[in-house]
Amino acid sequence: MIITTADSSSEQSVARAQMLAQELQCRYVTRQRHSVSKLYSIYKDPDMIIITDQEIRYVHPEKPAMHFHPSMSFVRVKRLLRGENDPMLDIADIQPGDTVLDCTAGLGSDSIVFSYGVGIRGRVISLESQLPLFALVREGLQSYQTDVEAMNEAMRRIQMKHVSHDAYLRELPDRSVDVIYFDPMFREPLMDSSALNSLRDLANHAALTEESIEHAKRVARKSVVLKEQRDSSEFERLGFSCVHRNPSKITYGVIHIDNNES
Repeated sequence: MIITTADSSSEQSVARAQMLAQELQCRYVTRQRHSVSKLYSIYKDPDMIIITDQEIRYVHPEKPAMHFHPSMSFVRVKRLLRGENDPMLDIADIQPGDTVLDCTAGLGSDSIVFSYGVGIRGRVISLESQLPLFALVREGLQSYQTDVEAMNEAMRRIQMKHVSHDAYLRELPDRSVDVIYFDPMFREPLMDSSALNSLRDLANHAALTEESIEHAKRVARKSVVLKEQRDSSEFERLGFSCVHRNPSKITYGVIHIDNNES
């Protein structure tokens, strides 16, 4: 993967790009006014992260470009600030100070809401196995600015890790995380969205395994939560007997550890 900047970039953007490339052990390339297509032809690497003063972008010659944006999490956090509820936080019984492991980070939207929910005493660890998506979201969470300071703080507190949830869960001690959350890529998309379609091109499409759920039940102190389509057979296959069905197309299944469902 290549990491570069825009044609005209500040010293700060160059430093961010160089630091990210060093951390991820990727190639940093000075732009030198080359077009993106020219960089592809020179370096023969289709995956490219471009860091600018305004945003971070992922580009690929055969895929739609993506940029980091908090998306619906911004709306959800503003609702929480007004005293409204968030179904995901309610179903997971999130309390200030909780530790949450988001096993399928995607674009980070749910992780942001969890981070706001657990507050400054809590902790959110967000896992992403695909390197381009990890780089885009990790850097975006650290640099994206909104006009809501509580939102900015929630994004900065998230700890992103480039690792598969299978490998990470196997290494965690028993009862070391309060809530473990899975939001796997749906087999059939619910809507035609350019952002979600781009995510589908980058995301890991592997189905959740029963072994991963067993490890999650071992590691969680409070609950394991699965987000899926309303009529998904995944809840039954993976042992989620408590399913919160509602009129929405999205449904959450919960395994309550406190209720001896482990």
